[in-house]
Amino acid sequence: MNNNKTIWGITDGSAGMKSQVEGVCTALGLPYELKTCKRRWPFYLLPAGFSFGALKQLTSDSDKLTAPWPDAVITSGRRSAALGLAVKAASGGKTKAVHITDPRSGREKFDLIVAMEHDAAEGPNVIKTSLALHRLTQETLAAARAQWEPVFAHLPKPWIAVLIGGSTHRYKMGVAEMRQVVAMIKGVLRRESGSLLVTTSRRTGDENVALLRESFIGESRTWLYDEHGDNPYLGLLACADYIIVTEDSVNMLSEAAYTGKPIYIVPMPGLTGKPIAFAEKLLQCGIAKRLDQNMLNDWKYNIIDEQKRVAKTLFQLI
Repeated sequence: MNNNKTIWGITDGSAGMKSQVEGVCTALGLPYELKTCKRRWPFYLLPAGFSFGALKQLTSDSDKLTAPWPDAVITSGRRSAALGLAVKAASGGKTKAVHITDPRSGREKFDLIVAMEHDAAEGPNVIKTSLALHRLTQETLAAARAQWEPVFAHLPKPWIAVLIGGSTHRYKMGVAEMRQVVAMIKGVLRRESGSLLVTTSRRTGDENVALLRESFIGESRTWLYDEHGDNPYLGLLACADYIIVTEDSVNMLSEAAYTGKPIYIVPMPGLTGKPIAFAEKLLQCGIAKRLDQNMLNDWKYNIIDEQKRVAKTLFQLI
């Protein structure tokens, strides 16, 4: 393969999907273009296999998908899957269509599907990963550490990152659930001599964020992102001695596992499905432990770089 190959990454702009596509594109080591595209209602409700006319169904604020067509297009998320197939069709089949996550429909139309072990997708064009793909590299973590260490320098160590997710399309994280999460985090602050570095996600919700801020007012050993300035997420992963993650996010847990640092999982009352199964797998593999009433401790595990493995397969494809 030569370096003149062109790569497009297409997502709906959501952080988790964008991170997975960017991770594979970066691992390829080739120039790539990330595009944010959304289909109008009701077209985005159609199964991925129904891709006919998808390029004419984009919202007005979407990036353009026009010739010259790339050598490969990488999509992530069911709402973007049809766009990859549509680009492949528009190119006369010359563009290789790669999809991350299980599209659930039209699987046989993709040149490559990258699905997690708990996904149902199977076949000769499917490769399975043990962790969700992401954009992290050791270089990006090193750069984030250099940027954020001075920000946290006034806080006593060990630094304990706390990554809080929130509601999903199948799970509602209400105030009652958030109160339990806050209680567990405050328990860590009572038991440990270090500091908490806390950030939330867009899924946490305004009411829950307000509860979190109110709960930690006056805590000198707590740094809480106020949603102003640069997002500290990478800085927290890079600088932390321990990482605490709510179990609703497969992506956040996968990115935490890339650091090689001890991970503690916060149980989310009422959560079911794939996130629970994934968290259980991390527990069984010795990558993570449940957050309980005991003191935090250190352990080691092997860092898994799924991005590089997927990139090697994609090299052979294009």
